[in-house]
Amino acid sequence: MRVALVRTFALMSMLAALAACHRDAPLSATTFELHDAWVRATPDSGSTTAGYIRFVNGTADTVWVSRFSSDDAATVELHQSSDVAGEMHMAMLDSLAVAPNHSVTMRPGGYHLMLIGATHALVPGSMVRIVMHLSNGAVVSTSARVKS
Repeated sequence: MRVALVRTFALMSMLAALAACHRDAPLSATTFELHDAWVRATPDSGSTTAGYIRFVNGTADTVWVSRFSSDDAATVELHQSSDVAGEMHMAMLDSLAVAPNHSVTMRPGGYHLMLIGATHALVPGSMVRIVMHLSNGAVVSTSARVKS
């Protein structure tokens, strides 16, 4: 009887260990989120300013962000600033890739949006709506607070 009990206990321990080792593939988040959006204030309408957003990709696929627009500016373009031999250069980009389960933060001196031809003065505290298209076909928008 004691041997049978030890064998049963050993078998149950092995089954528990196997069950602990077997797990379904980890579930990943399925969202693409926009955070911390802000735009620099403009002194008057018709001005050009910069905007910044943090993109968080909680999906299992790379998401490409492109085709930006805003009712508050005639044109919105994606740009990247970089230091080349001690001199700042800015280049227009077609899209921005956000890798699976990663984030990309736009900031001064790096990736940013250029809002060209503001339709009105963008004053601190007001909000600017920015619309963008994703590679999965979704169209997303965010409200960016205007800061000095």
